[in-house]
Amino acid sequence: MKIMSIVRWVCLFPFIVLFGVWYLIKFMMGLIVLVLVAWLIHTLFGLAGDVVLTLPVIYVLSYLLPNPRLGDIANKIKFKIKANRKDKVMQRAQVVDFKAYRRGAKP
Repeated sequence: MKIMSIVRWVCLFPFIVLFGVWYLIKFMMGLIVLVLVAWLIHTLFGLAGDVVLTLPVIYVLSYLLPNPRLGDIANKIKFKIKANRKDKVMQRAQVVDFKAYRRGAKP
């Protein structure tokens, strides 16, 4: 069974490599076209063209990236500060043995 899977991978490997190279070339050509279009818009329209180019990027990133609320950030900071204080207090505390203070216990 292992021999058949090895033969299958050896036979499919060139197709997988060609498929990957094709998608890499396709991606690079698209990227080159986007850069050329951005350069052309920058050359023709200057700063206004740059602003027009960045607006769709900002719009897409606003949906892809999470938008944290200020209240949540403040609560996280407060929690971390409180946790650090508690850790310091717990480290300084000492264990007290109450066996000597029981009723009828002999010292």
